[in-house]
Amino acid sequence: MALHRWYIYLDPLKGFPAVFKKVDVYILRQVMTPLLMTIGVSAMLLLLEKMLRLFDMVANQGGPVGVVFRMLGNLIPQYIGLALPLGFLLGVLLAFRKLSNSNELEGMQAGGMGLFRLMRAPLCLALALMAVNVALLGYIQPRSFYSYQSLLFDLTSGAFGTSIRPGEYSDLGDGFTLRIERAYDGGQKLEGIFAQKERSDGRVTTITAREGSFLATPDGSTVLMRLRDGTIVDVEPNKPAPRVFTFKQHDYPFEMPKITEFRQRGDKEREMTLPELWSESHTSQKPREAQTYLSAFYDRLLRSLTILVLPFMAVGLGVGPKRQQKQLGLVVGVILLLTLHKTLEFGTAAAGLGDGSTLLNLFLPFIGFTALSFFFFHTTAHRVGARPLAWIENGWEFLIENIQKISFFRRSEDDAEARGA
Repeated sequence: MALHRWYIYLDPLKGFPAVFKKVDVYILRQVMTPLLMTIGVSAMLLLLEKMLRLFDMVANQGGPVGVVFRMLGNLIPQYIGLALPLGFLLGVLLAFRKLSNSNELEGMQAGGMGLFRLMRAPLCLALALMAVNVALLGYIQPRSFYSYQSLLFDLTSGAFGTSIRPGEYSDLGDGFTLRIERAYDGGQKLEGIFAQKERSDGRVTTITAREGSFLATPDGSTVLMRLRDGTIVDVEPNKPAPRVFTFKQHDYPFEMPKITEFRQRGDKEREMTLPELWSESHTSQKPREAQTYLSAFYDRLLRSLTILVLPFMAVGLGVGPKRQQKQLGLVVGVILLLTLHKTLEFGTAAAGLGDGSTLLNLFLPFIGFTALSFFFFHTTAHRVGARPLAWIENGWEFLIENIQKISFFRRSEDDAEARGA
């Protein structure tokens, strides 16, 4: 009989089926718009800021432009992990504020739906986002961070190709130094070439040439430098005078510098997954390292569990009297969330240094944040007309009124002095 009150909703973006009432689907749509916008805008701004630095680094190192986008791709999970809780908080808060300001919330409550009932859609979404956040923090971010570090190592170590910048002396290893005044056509044409080879027996060979070019060899480990119109000076320790040769064309081969391999994943706790952190925290022979791994494990879990608490804080701060269209709840919610994340970060670092216990440094801030969120929700849901942040609003109004009074008295005194003069 009650089947007409239910239907299966297909999200056009996700294609994920969920069984909700119409009101739940409506609330979910109101939450998803600011959520996706916040995640997209935040990730885009962070990526653009990082892109400028990476382009500058790649240009200085002489690497290919494509490595910038590979590095940015590995940074996306890091930035989404930062933007996801913030976007969810803003999504729920703005959705319920819109429902409250448009009198839709009162209509739903008049129909017998309290705030607890209306929390069904945000809580279901919170469960899904919590699973996504666990996957991000526990599995995807450690591997993407390692890939980013590996690309950075390859870029700075020369694995993307030997970088020889014109006008600078480049040490290519094994006693070989090269300087090129100018280069054109991607190294196909060189001008003002200086090369010097120092051997272990003390023999030094110096070559100067007017122009030349780099040529590849079949083995791939040797580069052939074809020089034209130059001079070779060969100095041996046991001979009093150097040998000097001039040439029209001379081919000089030299080996590419050897590139060391990047370390294995897991050297840092940021590169370890949740199971690896838990295993290392119980098998490490060093107590401080074990505490570091354990604190990192709890830090990621608490960050994920925070998403379940955010709907209660968002509804508590978003629903309020219509006459007071203030953004204080939005500002306070963002500040509290960022404070919690920074406190967890500081607690993880302190626990790794042996300063305090893991439970005290991490669980105490999380418990305080959770208690504050439920207090906000309880005040809004069970006390008619009450505002969780009334004391802050009243204090701010009192401060503004006194500042205005002081300014008024000062202007009055100045006007009186001006009239008396």
